[in-house]
Amino acid sequence: MRPFRLSFIVAASLAVFAACGDGNDPKYITPEAYLPAYPGSYWDYTDGTRVRATSYELHCYRESTTSTDYTDECYVPIWDGHYLYKYSIYQPSPIYPMKELLRAKGSSVWVVDENNGDKLKRSEVAIDSLAVGDSVYKDIYCVTEFIESLDNIDHWNTREYYAKNIGLVKVEVNNPHDSSGCVVQKELRSYFINK
Repeated sequence: MRPFRLSFIVAASLAVFAACGDGNDPKYITPEAYLPAYPGSYWDYTDGTRVRATSYELHCYRESTTSTDYTDECYVPIWDGHYLYKYSIYQPSPIYPMKELLRAKGSSVWVVDENNGDKLKRSEVAIDSLAVGDSVYKDIYCVTEFIESLDNIDHWNTREYYAKNIGLVKVEVNNPHDSSGCVVQKELRSYFINK
């Protein structure tokens, strides 16, 4: 090999390594208890869908839609084709965080999005147990999504139920402008957590 080519390859390699940070290996984001997306895990639902946690991938994101700063790159789980970064962000876009998914910190309310001045919010409530099909799951977080101008008691949009060390076990949808009641969109039928 010519000396020029060899020195070019060495210089290019050094430039790539320098661009990747301070030489420390990127950290892994460990799956959380209420969404244990360990690669190789899967969840089968009554609507015929199978959700998979496929791999860890190197990822970073903008912390807000108005920021140009990116987080440090980390290996994050891929769940249903989406990056899960610290589980406070569920983002179908690699450009910026879209909405907060799950906090698992007890009773709380937070803003997910805003449309024409009306805020889309989520509330989270701990539940001791929940019957889903023939199974009873313990230690549940119920995440309810609702429009701020309507109350979240009867006029909510969706409810997602997460069981500790299992993940999403049930989804209900509701028309907040109708009193006909909610519909179960899907329930967990079987699952495998690859810990």
